[in-house]
Amino acid sequence: MLKEKTMRDRFKRNINYLRVSVTDRCQFRCFYCTPVKVNFTPMEKLLSLEDFKRLAYVFEQLGIEFVRITGGEPTVRQDIVQIVEVFSSFSSVSMTTNGCRLERIAQDLKNAGLSSVNISLDTLKDEQFYTITGSNKLKNVIRGIEKAIETNISVKLNSVVYKDNLEEVLDLALFAGRLGVPIRFIELMPVGSNNEQYFVQRKSIIEKLKPLKLKSTSVRLGNGPADYFITDSGNYIGLISAVSKNFCHLCNKIRLSCDGKLYPCLGHTKNVDLMIPLRSSSDDVELRKTIETAIFNKPAGHDMKHSIVQTSMRRIGG
Repeated sequence: MLKEKTMRDRFKRNINYLRVSVTDRCQFRCFYCTPVKVNFTPMEKLLSLEDFKRLAYVFEQLGIEFVRITGGEPTVRQDIVQIVEVFSSFSSVSMTTNGCRLERIAQDLKNAGLSSVNISLDTLKDEQFYTITGSNKLKNVIRGIEKAIETNISVKLNSVVYKDNLEEVLDLALFAGRLGVPIRFIELMPVGSNNEQYFVQRKSIIEKLKPLKLKSTSVRLGNGPADYFITDSGNYIGLISAVSKNFCHLCNKIRLSCDGKLYPCLGHTKNVDLMIPLRSSSDDVELRKTIETAIFNKPAGHDMKHSIVQTSMRRIGG
């Protein structure tokens, strides 16, 4: 089968970026992602390594060029290195991780073809880290960041900004600058729960960064939606503002949940179940057709300003 050059939706957007959640499990319990009490997807209902091999083949034919592996926390899967190998055989593979296990497996991931990681870091304070995550593993995360840099995996830091860590934005940016890695500040999105009381707008984040004398730049780092600024010391700072400055008209991605649901848009609950064609037939024709239809019908955009998206962030991937 010949690979398609492009896969376009009905609005002529080229869909070439796939985000894959490989698990809904995580060592942390961040309030904006995972509630304290949670029912995890049974293991037999998660996509298997063999499922990923079939899906990778079909997505390659449909023109997917970039794959980001997410969770939950993807590194809790025992076969995460093999999953990276599957997708790196045809695409550029990146990962979003909490960084807790990176110190141990960064080199294995690099050898498997992982090109970059986005590591979540919302605070530099032990007490605040515990408040956000329910874990005392901040030092593990810092060591994971350092190990990824040492291993020559391209590193970016991700910080979700909400009212209780807004005052740390500048310190986080300076920390990233000392490491020589970009950092992106992310608006809290109303996905899975109502976080309105914690929400901080883009303009408030920029205000906290004023001492760095930010200058706009057309530089794009990776294939995500961040728009970037450069500091007076030459470090890059990105903003991802899905609510106050949405980027739907430029969206090039689809999302696959850990239980096999394909979501054309994070801001909508509509999805198609790929488990049905995956488990009912060894013929990829129906699987490909199901994916093509979902991509073509991708919505024009989200409506997060006016509604909560009733989807689990830990299952669909952030």
